[in-house]
Amino acid sequence: MRVKKILSYSRYALMILLVVYLILVWMYFKDNARHLTSSGLFLWFVLIPLLLLSSIGAILWWQKKRDKQENDGSDVMSGDSSKHEDVETPDTYQLFIHSRVCLPEGDHWSEVIENDEDLTVLSEDLVDFDGLPILIKPITRLTDATSLPSVYMTDANIANSVLNDDDSDDANNHYDNDMFDQDDKYAERLAALNTTTLRLYSLIHEQLALSDDLLSNLAEYFQQHTSDEIQSNSAIHVHPEWQQHYLVSANDASSEDILPTTSDVSLSALAIYLCLPARADSDFLIAAVKEQLATYGIPETLLRVTSIVTDTDIDVYTEANSADSTVPYDPTQFINEHLLSLSQSALPELCLMIIADTQIDEEWLDSYRSSHYTANVVPTEAGTLLLFMNKAAQALLDPDTTISTSMLLTEICTPHDENNESNKRRYLNHLTTIKNLLLHNDLSLSPTHTSAPNPDEALTKKPISKSSDINKNINEKTNVQIEDTSIVALSDINPSIQPYDISVYLSFVDAFIAKGALVNEHHLGHYMPLNNWLKPFISLSLCVDLAETNQQESEKLFLITQHKQCAMLWLADFSQTSDS
Repeated sequence: MRVKKILSYSRYALMILLVVYLILVWMYFKDNARHLTSSGLFLWFVLIPLLLLSSIGAILWWQKKRDKQENDGSDVMSGDSSKHEDVETPDTYQLFIHSRVCLPEGDHWSEVIENDEDLTVLSEDLVDFDGLPILIKPITRLTDATSLPSVYMTDANIANSVLNDDDSDDANNHYDNDMFDQDDKYAERLAALNTTTLRLYSLIHEQLALSDDLLSNLAEYFQQHTSDEIQSNSAIHVHPEWQQHYLVSANDASSEDILPTTSDVSLSALAIYLCLPARADSDFLIAAVKEQLATYGIPETLLRVTSIVTDTDIDVYTEANSADSTVPYDPTQFINEHLLSLSQSALPELCLMIIADTQIDEEWLDSYRSSHYTANVVPTEAGTLLLFMNKAAQALLDPDTTISTSMLLTEICTPHDENNESNKRRYLNHLTTIKNLLLHNDLSLSPTHTSAPNPDEALTKKPISKSSDINKNINEKTNVQIEDTSIVALSDINPSIQPYDISVYLSFVDAFIAKGALVNEHHLGHYMPLNNWLKPFISLSLCVDLAETNQQESEKLFLITQHKQCAMLWLADFSQTSDS
């Protein structure tokens, strides 16, 4: 790093010296032109400038040579198997993912990628600085919020007042009157909400409706699990003379079999992360999600809803039932704290993530104009739904109705001593690491963190082995040859505003083409690029959707999402998906 700085400073110093030299020589001979001979002209204006230029070129060539040696040094090591064994492989985690995406272009990969239509329309409400209607890009197929089912949970105080009434007849009459006025109260509540909340209500409702089979399967599982618990606790409903005999028999059975069985391990709750902009009414939308899930048969008591603010400089998240619980948050932190720990858990766990945002409102447009000082923007809206499961949870659910894809997640982080590097240089280093990782493993990474095979091992709480220990005992490479392999390479790059990243990514793809692979690349960053949460997770949703529909067509599929200090490599594991 020190040598690079010295070379850069030397090159800049020589360039400045050349410019100053030419200016001084020109000023001198401007007033003394008759003293300039042909030999002097050659010396002062040709020979000396050429020497300075050649010195600058030599330093530039040397600097590029060193960069190339650093970037290609690991490629040379790939041909030496003994050296490759010494390279430590980053940790890789396995996640089963179900996804649904809602974009103006469509709900599936084929609809989004192959849509070449102009989806912009003139807004009826938003205007530019001159008072003229601006272009917007809405999701036209969404149902209007006023036509959606009423969220009666928002008026829970009515039910409480009824239950606390001493006179039962008066309570029933009061309850009937309140139910009669429920539509009017709901209409008043909708009228009090801002346009952002209403639009997000429609968007979230659409995403949940697209996952009808998944939610029905989850509801069926939770209902069966709840009924088993009720049946196991049925002693409290039998005759008092039989309760003592029933409880003694149960204690004898439990003393004979202390260790839990496989049937004791189940999904106890559904964690939901609702990612919304700060200007939305999160309480109303949380109630709407609970109400819609209740229609499938998933009770509210099994739901743990967390609201995450997505459009602030320092994102915060708060528990739905805790008013003062706020901490800094971002997508990378969410992945590390929730997804990676979920993958490592030996017990079945899953979490539902819903991200929704709309820019088609005056408040967002005014905020954008004040911070960017430009009107060159087309407000749009988008949403995505992702269900993350570990292998234990995937085994409990019905695979016929729960379509999910096995994805291998590898986090490529910037070393601590390189945190001062520019974002451009950091992205180049990340792609170089990912390239070497994929080439060395023949595009077939093995998860270094897996859950325990049975509940007994989970309860012993054995420490998870480090990746370096696991890599010594397993062979990560396969017999798959990169030559003539079909690869679909996805990224969350926005080509219109990230030209440098595109050029670096093309060089990254060229390494696979040079090995004989047939690479088809797509860049997905232009779908809702102004939201730091939607950008990476919409790309992941489209990647999962492509993996679900084209498992036979695409031999290899991977996605690279770029964050501030790291890059995430999502590699589709078709073999595990088919086995499950």
